[in-house]
Amino acid sequence: MQKFIRIFQVFALILVTGTAASAEITKMTADVAREKALAGELVLIDIRRPEEWAQTGVADVALLNDMTDRDFVARLYAIRAQSPDVTLAFICRTGGRSGYVTKELEKMGMSGLVDVVGGMVGSPVDKGWLKRGLPVRDPGAPVNEAVTVAQP
Repeated sequence: MQKFIRIFQVFALILVTGTAASAEITKMTADVAREKALAGELVLIDIRRPEEWAQTGVADVALLNDMTDRDFVARLYAIRAQSPDVTLAFICRTGGRSGYVTKELEKMGMSGLVDVVGGMVGSPVDKGWLKRGLPVRDPGAPVNEAVTVAQP
């Protein structure tokens, strides 16, 4: 129940802040998302829980924002505020939660969203970050220096 309350809070904040409407969600593979993050074309946000970050490591270009944390909304807003026009890409374990979050954010009028299919460990849709051999870092290590949006 708390999870749904927190998700509702995300949507309420987005609605109140007047984020642009007419969004379209893009689906993207992990390798393309990494390239675009390195080029400054999107911000990759890992929405898994800290214990999941510890199990697999995190994408070298990903900011961390646990979708079950009470500060999820504030962190998402802080990321968007640093660069209002940047695309936000979401990654989770297999792509299920990131797909859900992007759809719900789009329903609330947020634009510039990407769902990273396959997530970190892969799914029937895509092999994911790890099986592509893309770089990972420890959750406490700094994000790749090419990423200009700071971890809130």
